[in-house]
Amino acid sequence: LATGMQLENSALRTERDALAEGVELLASLTGPVATGHAVVFRLPCGEQIGGSRLLLAHVSPYYERLLLGGMAEGTSDVDPDPDFSSAVHIALLGHLHALGHAALPAFLDVWLELLCLAAKVRSVSGGDGGGADAAAIVFERCERALTNSLCAGNCLTVLLRLKPCTADVSRLVDA
Repeated sequence: LATGMQLENSALRTERDALAEGVELLASLTGPVATGHAVVFRLPCGEQIGGSRLLLAHVSPYYERLLLGGMAEGTSDVDPDPDFSSAVHIALLGHLHALGHAALPAFLDVWLELLCLAAKVRSVSGGDGGGADAAAIVFERCERALTNSLCAGNCLTVLLRLKPCTADVSRLVDA
């Protein structure tokens, strides 16, 4: 019995490791512009980052409309929202390419901004019953991580940063 459980645990660890490697591989599809990138994001800092048009359209209704809808058929250059930092756009694109499961940023300010950008992209997505929305997954992961990290020392900073963000973060204010 113990050997069977050990084998099962080993198989689960192997499966989890393979999933982590797959997520890292998907996240690596975004980065400095290369010939394999079908879409280029011109970031507010002037840097350009490439990504997969097909993958972004598949995981996000917002990007599906932006990259494949109507007049956007030939869109290969995108100017993302200038209200958000380049670091946050890079983080969101990495998360979207990793189906919402990349590692969260290390810094609270980037977390907060990522939460706001994911809320904006997710809310524009509109939950129209289509496929997955990786921005919603990113939003929920950021929201959960921030709720778990709230303390007396950072609560005011978090609330002040979130105030102009969106009504979607009101659950954090209630926490």
